[in-house]
Amino acid sequence: MLAKLDKAISYFSLVIMTICMSVATIVAFINVVLRYLLNTSLPWAGALTAYLFIWSALFGAAYGFRTGMHIGVTIIIQSLKPKIGKILLIINLIIILLFLICFTKWGIDFIIFSINLHQIDIDLRIPFWIIYLCVPLSLLISTYQVFLKLLKTIRTPADKFSYDQIMQDQNQ
Repeated sequence: MLAKLDKAISYFSLVIMTICMSVATIVAFINVVLRYLLNTSLPWAGALTAYLFIWSALFGAAYGFRTGMHIGVTIIIQSLKPKIGKILLIINLIIILLFLICFTKWGIDFIIFSINLHQIDIDLRIPFWIIYLCVPLSLLISTYQVFLKLLKTIRTPADKFSYDQIMQDQNQ
């Protein structure tokens, strides 16, 4: 069941990232064409494009935690004895997990704050909390992905530990 949930969450991140990037590119292209060919533009296109690129980047970052696309100094972990490499990776993942949990909590608090302010984006005419929703959602997904990697690392016997194997197993 956990494997199905993991695939669904990863698929969700990938779909959101792809749709947001595609729509942002199309809207920006249409707005440029309108501006240079018809000497007019869509007043909301700039705001929508910016927000969609932000959503795409944050959900792409969440997906990156699953696939191991984030920058890391894995050569150090790979060059150490498996037991020491495993301990170092566990410490690293715990630090990342704590960071993500704190920021997820901050993102949720920020959404609640935004709901209470009742602010609306002037160009798109939607509440800001909807625009900001990508922060806690993407951070929650990132937290989940790092937690899965931590569990996999802890469950791997020290003598069989390999960072490459951890990443390969998580991406299946």
